[in-house]
Amino acid sequence: MAVKVERGGWVLIFLIGVALVGYSLNRYGVIDLSKWTGGKSASNSGEAVDASKPLLIPASSSSSDAEVRVRVNVWVGCVGGLVANGGLDTQPDSIYGKKGLKVSFKIIDDWTEGAAALATDNVDVMLTTADVYAKDYAQFKEKGFGSHTFLMVDWSRGADGVIGKQGINSIEDLAGKTVAFAPYTPSHFLLWNGLKTSGLGTEQRNEIFAKAVHTKDGIEPATLFAQEKVDAAVAWDPDMSDAVAKRPGSKKIYDTKIANRLIADILVVSDSFSAKHPQTTLKFAQGWLEGVEFIKNQPERAYNLIGTVKDFNIPSDLAKTMLGGVKLADYSDNRAFMGTAGSNADYANILGMAQDMYRELRIIKHTFNPEDSPTDAMSRSWPTAFQWPQLKRRSSIKNRRVERLRLLRNIGRFTSTPILPP
Repeated sequence: MAVKVERGGWVLIFLIGVALVGYSLNRYGVIDLSKWTGGKSASNSGEAVDASKPLLIPASSSSSDAEVRVRVNVWVGCVGGLVANGGLDTQPDSIYGKKGLKVSFKIIDDWTEGAAALATDNVDVMLTTADVYAKDYAQFKEKGFGSHTFLMVDWSRGADGVIGKQGINSIEDLAGKTVAFAPYTPSHFLLWNGLKTSGLGTEQRNEIFAKAVHTKDGIEPATLFAQEKVDAAVAWDPDMSDAVAKRPGSKKIYDTKIANRLIADILVVSDSFSAKHPQTTLKFAQGWLEGVEFIKNQPERAYNLIGTVKDFNIPSDLAKTMLGGVKLADYSDNRAFMGTAGSNADYANILGMAQDMYRELRIIKHTFNPEDSPTDAMSRSWPTAFQWPQLKRRSSIKNRRVERLRLLRNIGRFTSTPILPP
């Protein structure tokens, strides 16, 4: 039986259709109905966009930012995050507190345990170095765990080194000596690189590694050296400088002032966390860089803050000395370090060298293209609104639509890429 639609019914259907079309056009920025409704629209062509503030991205099903749990070891390079947080836990008036973030730093000095904490969802972000991540990423990938680098933290510029007893004046003098170091840490990579570029032969280098004393963390080698139980050690500050001070006649024989583009600290996030909470991850990275800028402008307050972190046991005067051995990474450092596709940047170079070392040690089975995994689209395509220069621009409807599409594409690739500006 056919249903007859009266004239009034057709009018109603027509009006409903017009309303739906109008809503869709307004929703996607084709037209602006706020002129007639008196409401506010994000597509108002006269709106000024503050490029210093992040765009709003749907972060998760939750209306608030997720807590960010961060693995760190006792290292002065993480001061940017500590300053942004006001300590190990977020203070209300801190940079992170004002962004609505809740961040907790977890001190895990054992590097293997730190990687395990990330892989088992006990932390969301991990402080590590690019060389160590070459191992971790390969092992994570074999186990089906996704992660990626999203921020460079610092360059070590003298804060990591090889120290020797009196009479040991160079890397070559390590032949026949006993060296303590923590395997699969930046110390291991520093020693490997120093020996590989030295005048020692393959057999001599192999003998040094065969006689070496392996420790569980990066602190113990310095302790053993200070106790005169080994001839040399690979360590980082504050333990390295403390050990040299305790052993008369000893000194640094090789460090990251010489190998000044070798040890770089980075932040790694799990793919699952960044996919669920992209806005939180963005705010976290932005706040960290703001912390670095704060330190540049008010260094004394930063030294004092480090001194108050009880578990670090680094007095403010020592913190000042230690920060002289690192180069905290700002926005421009990040851009240069990550580079662009095919640019042969430092990040790719370090991962490539580290992969060679771990393949030689048979710790990893397969190598990977550094540009395929930890850094790519977000490091080179961070939307303009996240760039750090404090610029304001007026944006047309068309420009905002292009920006929105670019942002959505980047979010779609977020699980395999970091979050740095282009």
